[in-house]
Amino acid sequence: MKHSKVALVLAGGGLTGAVYEIGALRAIDDLLVDRTVNDFDIYVGTSAGALVASFLVNGVSPEEMLSTFQETNPDFNPPRPWNIFSFNNREFLKRATLLPRTLLSAWAHYVRHVDDMTMFDVLWSLLEALPSGMYDALAMERYVRQLLSIQRCTNAFDELEPEFYVIATDLDSGERIVFGPGQGQDVPISEAVTASSALPLVYNPVRVGENDCVDGGLRGPASLDLAVERGANLIICINPLVPYDNRDRDSIPFLGPDGGHLSRKGARFIASQVMRIMMHSSLQYHVKQLRRQHPDVDIILIEPRRDDYQMFFYNIMRYSARLMVARHGFESITLDLAEDYPRYKQILARHGIPLSRRLVISELNEIQESGYDPKVIQRVLQTRQMRCNRRDRNAPICELTRALAELDLVLERAERG
Repeated sequence: MKHSKVALVLAGGGLTGAVYEIGALRAIDDLLVDRTVNDFDIYVGTSAGALVASFLVNGVSPEEMLSTFQETNPDFNPPRPWNIFSFNNREFLKRATLLPRTLLSAWAHYVRHVDDMTMFDVLWSLLEALPSGMYDALAMERYVRQLLSIQRCTNAFDELEPEFYVIATDLDSGERIVFGPGQGQDVPISEAVTASSALPLVYNPVRVGENDCVDGGLRGPASLDLAVERGANLIICINPLVPYDNRDRDSIPFLGPDGGHLSRKGARFIASQVMRIMMHSSLQYHVKQLRRQHPDVDIILIEPRRDDYQMFFYNIMRYSARLMVARHGFESITLDLAEDYPRYKQILARHGIPLSRRLVISELNEIQESGYDPKVIQRVLQTRQMRCNRRDRNAPICELTRALAELDLVLERAERG
């Protein structure tokens, strides 16, 4: 069978989305028979997805990533607010010195055009006194660089074996910027990841060469077309951002005992829903166009359920929240894949990738039978089971695992037959 080129594309979604993706990767790892999620050919990451991908390409397993995000890695503390939300003090001070001149200019302009302006226009002009971002992106870059160093990961694109691409957006032109082999590969991975994650107004733009870079998600949550251009025949995309489905009006308990519309929670929730709608519709259109233009390329899109509100409202800085979000990723992906398992197995079989759900179903049952005991969840998610990667696929234990997977397939056919 001709070897297929497999790409893993991780979309953005903030720190919550990153933990969700790690949980989903943990589930996918259990399904794979003779490889792991660290053994794909191409990795494309946007925003927080770029952070997760930067560890995968360095051989860090989902279990090891979870131990870093939780409080179980003795070598490193989990992310704290000050690690990734460090106030942009330098620019605040710089803008403060310009405030008198900005006020004078705004007032003079108002006096000259008093018949054609409102106070809102004056306030709008005063926004020039605000910094380009509330938080310092360079502080986040230092944290990412430290994470990579402690995990003994390379911070250079040209030292990686698989192809790795990080997506950012040029603020001045609106064009997509790609960091990776053949384009921007001299930029450190930590800097590329930070540029890709610089959400406008939250973080100041990241200056890379002559470009001011901001969040890569502005050009679309996932650049699947880049994977196609690089020759991928199979693309697995994990997208943690989907709109809430609140049509029944009672799927979100904190709206009250009688339910209600999302608008009851104010501007923040409206803005969040609008952003999710735009990002999700953009990704759906992107996938639809690629499937039409490249019918020979299989695309598997993995997302949370639309009515799964819980992962969206946790404070990700809390230990219990990180654990629950990871569990949601693991459990929801397991259940979704189980519902349509024959189709996914058939798709992956076309690319020479066998699947088995024996291990993942066993672990899911253990979590459910414990009543979702946090200790059991943590142990299951952070315990690395025996896995066979490409280099070990001819080992006796891997040949046995592959034989059991083939037996599963025969039994499934017999049950259907």
